[in-house]
Amino acid sequence: MLQTLLVILTLLTGLWGCHENKEKKTDTAQKESTKKVDSVQLLTYQITQDSANSTLYTLRAGLYLKNGRIDPALRDIGTAIDLNPEAPENFIMLGNIYFVLGKLDNGLASYKKAARLEPKSEKPLLKLAETYLMLQDFNKASFYIEQAVSLNPNSSRAYYFRGIQRMETGDTVSAITQLRIAVNLDSSNYLALMQAGSLLSAMRDSTAVQYFQDALKARPDDEQALYYLARQRQEQGKLDRALDEYHRVTVLYPDNKLAWYNQGYIFLVEKQEFENAIDAFKQAIAIDPSYVEAVYNLGRTYEAMGQYDKAREQYKLALKLKSNYPLAIDGMNRLDAIKFPD
Repeated sequence: MLQTLLVILTLLTGLWGCHENKEKKTDTAQKESTKKVDSVQLLTYQITQDSANSTLYTLRAGLYLKNGRIDPALRDIGTAIDLNPEAPENFIMLGNIYFVLGKLDNGLASYKKAARLEPKSEKPLLKLAETYLMLQDFNKASFYIEQAVSLNPNSSRAYYFRGIQRMETGDTVSAITQLRIAVNLDSSNYLALMQAGSLLSAMRDSTAVQYFQDALKARPDDEQALYYLARQRQEQGKLDRALDEYHRVTVLYPDNKLAWYNQGYIFLVEKQEFENAIDAFKQAIAIDPSYVEAVYNLGRTYEAMGQYDKAREQYKLALKLKSNYPLAIDGMNRLDAIKFPD
């Protein structure tokens, strides 16, 4: 699997997509929905005034696609292609629709058609590179990345993809170099900033913090950037700052179980603030009752407080969630040793 934010963000769904503040999310969704409706209505009106303008159909297809309305998007892009079969942007849009539908072969064919129609543009080449990265065909991805760079040496996106390709083929040092170039070319390239920060964090490089901070400048209050910044503080041993950052995450995104869990871990292991640890672990479990690590550590907290019956309940629950979970077995053994000493 690709370990990239290219993938994480197109699939940012398991941990991040549903963690927005509910009021904030509803308000934003309503505003976005209104904008889309207004924009679609405006384009629809313009089409009635100029029904031979293929660009209007392409723009409306893009809005339909963003709104998840695939059928009208396909109809509009089909009309746009009929009106102007030589416009590369029409085939890029068609490729984007196929991409969302999971028809990657059709998407590739559409992007290749766009590249033939506009051989001096890096845009269809980067679409091809992105798709081949998703397919883990790194040789073909590299081929199109290099073509894109040769056409536009200042393309931040091209260097980002090159960084991903290098990382996936095991050249981490070169990957970081390419990602840094991408950021130097465009300081708001969120994907490059996050991926560079993640790689540097894995290498215990303290400069990772700056990349996560810059990612927050590109996307203020972004859930991922906030979380990874907090985690980096924790790994550096800056526990109070980490707790502040995790708290910020949970205020903005109260369903982020990882931020709650990590707060609990710091309170339990590093600070021995057991009541705070209990509160944090319980929050994580309320979000995900199958979160076995949180269930176990809640038991570990009770054990540290001498509340052995409650600890045993949590260890038993952890074992129900994950049979033969070694930490829970060790916990039960410790409790048995207390109850039945040699």
